[in-house]
Order: sequence, then structure tokens, then C-alpha cells
Amino acid sequence: MTVLIPRCHGFCGGVRAALRKADEAIEEARSRSLPCYLYGSIVHNRLVTKSLEEKGVRTILTPDGAEPGVLIIRTHGIPDAMRALFEERGFLIIDATCPVVLRNMSMLREAEGRALIIGVRGHSEIEALSGARPDAPVIGSAAELDGIAAGEYKTVVQTTFSVPLLASIEHEAASRGIVLDVLNSICDASEKRREALSSILDGVEAAVVVGDGESANSRELCALARKAGKKACLTLDGQGIPDEILMCGSVALTSGASTPDEAFDAVRDALMAGKRF
Repeated sequence: MTVLIPRCHGFCGGVRAALRKADEAIEEARSRSLPCYLYGSIVHNRLVTKSLEEKGVRTILTPDGAEPGVLIIRTHGIPDAMRALFEERGFLIIDATCPVVLRNMSMLREAEGRALIIGVRGHSEIEALSGARPDAPVIGSAAELDGIAAGEYKTVVQTTFSVPLLASIEHEAASRGIVLDVLNSICDASEKRREALSSILDGVEAAVVVGDGESANSRELCALARKAGKKACLTLDGQGIPDEILMCGSVALTSGASTPDEAFDAVRDALMAGKRF
């Protein structure tokens, strides 16, 4: 099997920085003999979460019942009110929030007039953004513009949101007299990974994306390949890759921005050796 790898894949700079902060937080907790916690999942990848748990980090979403200690904030951020609650309870905050998300949260707080958030309800980043601007509606599709009055809205977009879906929302909004003044858009790292994968799809029969199903940017990579007419699958660690892809003569192999290098390398080596998982 021929395995083509795009020029850009795997951990983005923000994720690498967040994991360095997590390691620093673990050391800080040890030096002070304090427990170390993680607010939610630092990134949407179970392998990363497991690695931190093996280092003694406990995942929590509330300070209730937890002895005050060192708290790592996930890359997707934390609602303002919840951060304040942890601080009031005496937790030492180590903020690993993605700089782009932090900037979006700041923009929402400071924006005058009406504001709007484009993203997927329930996603942890949207929870953080909504916490920075509780009065801003969350729009996840063009159909959800129903009930939004015409006029101008300061707008931020989930960093891993679908580019085609964003375009459809912007088109529909314009037709309704809804002016989206986008303060910041989709993460450049996510866009670069999509562009890099697109550039090699013509030369392969299928695509394999290494990443967690909870990762929006990993799912987007898989959807992009399928839209291009290629067989495609998303796998956390190589398990579950269908035979129809394993039997192909050529595949594109990429990974989401929250996928550890070790997971990507293991899948790459197995595919190139013709091994089954």
C-alpha cells in the first residue's frame, strides 16, 4: 500500500503549548503536595486524557466535593462564572485555553451592541464562548437563523467549525438582512490541515484520519475526503479501519489537531507494512 501524508497534520501549536502547560501544572501540584485536576478534556482525544490520568490528573467539571488544588483549564476554555467559582474555592488556575479561543471570548465580552456565536451547541468551546457572552444566541446552521432579527451582530465562530456550513449560514443571513460582523473566524491550523489533505486526495483511493470521534476538526477531515468521493474513515488508534480501505493500493493518511504523534505514527507504520489491526 502507498501511503501519502499531507504536509500539515497532527498537533497544532496551541495543543502542544497546552500539553506543556499541563506538565508544568502537574509538577507544580507535586511540588506543593496538592491534587491536580483537569477541567473537562484538555483536547478531544481519549489517548491524551488517558495519558494525563496516568500522571495522576483527575478530571472534574465543578469544584464541589474536590479538595482545592491545581486546576488545568482545557484548550476549549471555561465559562467565566465557572472559572470564578473555582477561584473562590481556592484552586490555583493553570490556563491552557487556546489563544484563539481566549481572544474570541475577550472580543465577545467587549463587543458593543448585539452579539452572535456560530458553532455546535454542546461543544465545550461553545460553552466557554457562551459563558463569556450569555446573551449571544448560538447558531449552528442556516435554519437556526429563524427568530434572529435583522441587523448587525458582532460574531465569533467556533475555531473548528465547518467551512461550508459557515458559508451557508453567512449566505442565508445576508438574504435576511442579518449582518454578521465576524470578529474572528475558524482556526488557521484547522484550515491548513484541510487544505493539505485536499491537495493529495486526487492521487489516492481512500483516506484514513487518525483522531477521536469527539474531535470536530478530525470529523471535518473525514467529511472532506468523503465529499471528494473517496472512501474514508476516522480511527482513534487504527482499530476499525474497514477492509475496503485496507485493500486499497493507495491511501491518504492524516490526523486531527488533537491527535498525538505516537498514535499517528503507529497507524502509519502498520499501513505501510500492510498489517491488519
